[in-house]
Amino acid sequence: MNKAKIKILAGILAFSAAITSAAGCGSGTNTPAQPADTAAPTAAAETPAASDTEQTQNSAASLSNPVAMTADGDVDMTVALAYETDFDALMKQLDAKTVAADHPVSENTNEKTLALYQWLRSIYGKQVISAQQVGNAYDKDSIAYYYYTDDLPAMKGFDFIFKTTPGGDTDDWTQMAIDWHTKSGGLVTFCWHWNVPIDVDEPDGGHAFYSEQIKNFSLANAVTPGTKEYEIAVHDIDLIAYELQKLESAGVPVLWRPLHEASGKWFWWGMADKETVEKEYYQKLWYMIYDRLENYHKLTNLIWVWNGQNKHMTVHKNTYDISGIDVYPNSEDHSVLQTSYNNLAKITDEGKMLTLSECGYIPDPDELAANMSTVKWLYYMPWNSLGDGGFIYKGNTVLGIPLINEEKMSLDFFKKSMASETVITWNELPTFEGTEHELPERIKMAAYDMQLQKEKDAENK
Repeated sequence: MNKAKIKILAGILAFSAAITSAAGCGSGTNTPAQPADTAAPTAAAETPAASDTEQTQNSAASLSNPVAMTADGDVDMTVALAYETDFDALMKQLDAKTVAADHPVSENTNEKTLALYQWLRSIYGKQVISAQQVGNAYDKDSIAYYYYTDDLPAMKGFDFIFKTTPGGDTDDWTQMAIDWHTKSGGLVTFCWHWNVPIDVDEPDGGHAFYSEQIKNFSLANAVTPGTKEYEIAVHDIDLIAYELQKLESAGVPVLWRPLHEASGKWFWWGMADKETVEKEYYQKLWYMIYDRLENYHKLTNLIWVWNGQNKHMTVHKNTYDISGIDVYPNSEDHSVLQTSYNNLAKITDEGKMLTLSECGYIPDPDELAANMSTVKWLYYMPWNSLGDGGFIYKGNTVLGIPLINEEKMSLDFFKKSMASETVITWNELPTFEGTEHELPERIKMAAYDMQLQKEKDAENK
């Protein structure tokens, strides 16, 4: 695996005894490696009836089909396993489907998600949305943005990394995302570093998402009913559906990016070998997720982001809205990444928006403006500055204000990128229904220290 950057994720060390996982996203390079009309449930004639187990259902029941939960707050597997994805039937359904250019692939889309999607289409190829992956609840990247630019990225990236790991969910990412959208009016994207048991026969022996750390968990089995891996996959998909329904109920549209960076073998769902490619195990897992969320649970708030990054990992055009690539150059590179864009365009279906779903370096806004006719990134999202990445900040002042990592970019460049008319920031977002435009609580909490730091900065000039 050619790792351009190891990205340490929130809470890993604190749970190292229970979770055998040492880093975040895997490898993103300028050119990813290349190897040799109405939807109904596709497999079950009827939606399974709830079991006799006492159900605990979230408040999204009136919006989508709620996930059946047990009294102790876990997925009711009797209900969950009663629905299976019929891949052949699903493909026929997808082939017969026509998606309008101004509508997401989801036929369940609610009005607010549709409005967001149409706004994305309206700015695509004209401006680029600024985004930032969140590291943890302290969100010091955002403090850096606000301290130095009096603004914030328009979109924040969140992660369901610990949601499907027993005892591992320290920060409530779902609530963080709800607050960011409803209280601050920001856009939300979610990925999922999917931790599974290191050994499927010993599920209490730790969890991981990196292939090299997993001893016994088969991707082939994960899409094969009757196996242990399949039951875990169904359980975890429905548990994530439960979280997505909380967001739906709160009125939060989500740019949803599951099974990311599938072009390599660093994640257990990725392109590990010839068999994975030929038997399309990755695609089947993608279709399982799509089918359960769209046709079974009928979520209304999803805009689908495919991040397979390779021609062998392509999925049906009617299962994604946006095509993304993650790029982490080995040295400082603020270009528009023309080669990466071209490679992604070659494997993306016509009419889809393309995005820089993760990056190490912020593209130069002047170059973005000059090349907009040939390189149309919807948004760019630097990874968080936890661990050794530091794409935005590295270190702090005595008062705890993050210092811009000038090994990655100058302070002047950072300010320019947020001030550019080409880049849409938080202050420039339209007001979406049901949202306010308040500063996030972390920024408010740091206001006193930021003011003291500005006074110290003025004294030292």
